[in-house]
Amino acid sequence: MNVNSLGFKLPWCLIHFFLFNVFQARKLNGTGPNLLIIGASARAAAFSALRAGLKPLCLDMFADSDLQANAIARSVENYPEGLIDALKAIPRLPILYTGGLENQPDVLKAANEFHDLMGNTAENVALARNAEGLVDSWRIAQVEAPEWRVADHPPPTDGTWILRPLFGSGGRGITTWDENATSSPVLLEPHGFQKRIEGTSYSGVYLASKDVGDVRFVGVTQQLIGLKECNAAEYQWCGNIGPTTLSVEVEHKMRRVGNVLKWKAEMKGVFGVDFIVTDDERIFAIEVNPRYPASLELLEFSTGLALIEGHVRCFAETDAHASWSPNIEAPLLGKAILYSPEEFSSTADLSAEIKDYTEFPTVADIPNTGTEFEKGDPICTVYAHGQTIQDCREALITQLSQVSERILPSAST
Repeated sequence: MNVNSLGFKLPWCLIHFFLFNVFQARKLNGTGPNLLIIGASARAAAFSALRAGLKPLCLDMFADSDLQANAIARSVENYPEGLIDALKAIPRLPILYTGGLENQPDVLKAANEFHDLMGNTAENVALARNAEGLVDSWRIAQVEAPEWRVADHPPPTDGTWILRPLFGSGGRGITTWDENATSSPVLLEPHGFQKRIEGTSYSGVYLASKDVGDVRFVGVTQQLIGLKECNAAEYQWCGNIGPTTLSVEVEHKMRRVGNVLKWKAEMKGVFGVDFIVTDDERIFAIEVNPRYPASLELLEFSTGLALIEGHVRCFAETDAHASWSPNIEAPLLGKAILYSPEEFSSTADLSAEIKDYTEFPTVADIPNTGTEFEKGDPICTVYAHGQTIQDCREALITQLSQVSERILPSAST
């Protein structure tokens, strides 16, 4: 029985009692969890961990049905603040965090205090997310950074700049800085202004060991940004396609980026860098993601390697292994996030889409029946493969259309 299998959220005291007994009952035969995963969505990282032979316990915002079918999972009320009480209550475990928590230093500090953090500390994250502090790193790596202005020195509202929150992820809140944006709620939170860069957006994934030596450049995927079929906002991240290739010069510089970040920001384990390549092959580093990147699962299926094993080994001796073999041999793989265009309660039954963690999915992050969605909330993730980026993109759009018809009330009327 999974934590959320009753279909509603239990008070944390009862969840704590349940989990304590899970730990106690399973301690004798060694079948209990040996990794704690936290984040806005734990499913991708949990499946990576399972493919590496680990047994994760997951705390996130959703506890989606496919995650529950494969691991112990619970959705956390009052996320992300509620994670701190949860971390205090759970017996000590190695812990890995995913997207969004790089902006929550208090949660990362609690994770480091009450558990064995397998990831970059709050202090290292602060170094990796400080635009001004990274200027020297980009210079050494011979890449550029977009021009930046602080909040009290706004640029002209001529559409050549973007407004972005300082503590956002996945493109949340980013908008073109024009007259319409002067009433944006982002102006009420810490923010800055970034010069717009025209080009192709990519995600690079790296693996930095704790030892002296070069950082492993795992691979690159092309980002999907603002795809209308995903119901995404203009600058909102909504997926990846890859692995893709770069020119020799661009790849050489992006390899150097990983080494410099290990040196200057003390990055360890798996981390990502978002960057833009212009038509004349100028490279602009946009953001460092100092934790499990969302594109990693695509690279795992394309390489046949349980890459999370390498991450875990950066922090501790482990029984993790990489004997998993993928069920897909397509050259390019893609994932796309379907966001909600409206407020609704899910009534669709997508249980038939649930697959084992070893299989390349068609749909993942499958919501539980009765899940309430606000406009802009992520609903699920769709997957596809193809011979070219365009093939993969078109297959994803087809998948998005089919899933939308099944799950969105407005699409079925």
